[in-house]
Amino acid sequence: MVLTCPHCGSRSYNLGRHFKPPRASDLPQWEKVSFLIKHGFWFQKIRPEGGNTKPVPYPETLAEAKIFVSQHKNFSLAGYEQYV
Repeated sequence: MVLTCPHCGSRSYNLGRHFKPPRASDLPQWEKVSFLIKHGFWFQKIRPEGGNTKPVPYPETLAEAKIFVSQHKNFSLAGYEQYV
């Protein structure tokens, strides 16, 4: 399901309750968010060692996001390509 932003009319994404959006002016953070979404990471919790462990923290920079995607690619959401 494609959502529309009520402010600008562009495509919008429901990233769930765990997503904390950066300030609108923080372009490097939005670049990181875009990179993660395009690779199937929609800010869902990732627990690679089982259900009782703490979730893996999401990266803070684009450089960290590239490593994160590589390390956790098995946890990306299948079928995300239809939304980006």
